[in-house]
Amino acid sequence: MRKSRVAIALTGAVSLIIALVTFASPAAAASGDSVPPGEGLDARAAAGVESSVSPLASWYSGSVAAGATQHWTWNNASLTSAYQVGLSPTGASTSAVCQFRVTRAWDLQRYGGEREFHFYLKNVGSIACGTTVLLSSMTASNTWSTGGIESGAAKSWTWNNANPLTATHLVGVSPAGATSSNACQLEVTRSWYVQQPGGEREFHLTIKNVGAIACTGNVQLARNTAANSSWSTGSISVGASKSWTWNNANPLDRVYLPGLSPLGAVGSTPCQLQVSQTSYQQRINANGLTEREFNLTVTNVGSRACSGTVLLNYLTA
Repeated sequence: MRKSRVAIALTGAVSLIIALVTFASPAAAASGDSVPPGEGLDARAAAGVESSVSPLASWYSGSVAAGATQHWTWNNASLTSAYQVGLSPTGASTSAVCQFRVTRAWDLQRYGGEREFHFYLKNVGSIACGTTVLLSSMTASNTWSTGGIESGAAKSWTWNNANPLTATHLVGVSPAGATSSNACQLEVTRSWYVQQPGGEREFHLTIKNVGAIACTGNVQLARNTAANSSWSTGSISVGASKSWTWNNANPLDRVYLPGLSPLGAVGSTPCQLQVSQTSYQQRINANGLTEREFNLTVTNVGSRACSGTVLLNYLTA
């Protein structure tokens, strides 16, 4: 089979209630990563793109030490698009894979109206190596205002009747309200899928103000139906996770956009599943040939054991 499964445990269930949540710190942590200060590396310069947002942008990270993180900035980002980052690592050895993950992504508005897309890229493997960064975008099919969000606070929304059941969703936010002294910074901190007892699928998302000032923004929600493959998760216990590896993840410029169609809501209890982690890696096989692999982890963030269908959809970088 093309996919292999390894079960791993994560703790805690997460509520889906739509609410305003206040966080203690106005700045979001980047998964504990230590990142050099500054505005981030210039992705447009690295990609050789001088004009408006390109539907196909790629560049090389250079060599990144094991455990190190890079901060990239895509400036003059489209106000009506959502962005997805794919990776094609290079530099694996015969004894170790080259593995990278995007640990955080957020949107920023500069005074004057420019939107920037920021993300952290981390070498999560055991050796120094590099990766080709593949930036893809989708024009939003639906958009709405966040309303005002205080610094450090968050809001959550539910997109109901998230049909067809084979669609995956990409969400971004176009911030508004920057001042001459402070940018407006908003981050989609998590998204997940829910099946209600009546069978309806929902897409849930949370946006946090990670800047220093209260501001607003426009949610950019895109839907993708370009399917690469799909398979059943099998039953997942509350708080538990399962992981899969999609090998021979070709072509090498393919950007994956995984999603879920949960199954198993009963009575008044929904089934809630989240793609909690993804990464890309390069492996050198015993025959000397290299292959790219895509890893994903699904976590049950609800209050009952249930299953679902993994939807391995994709974008073209």
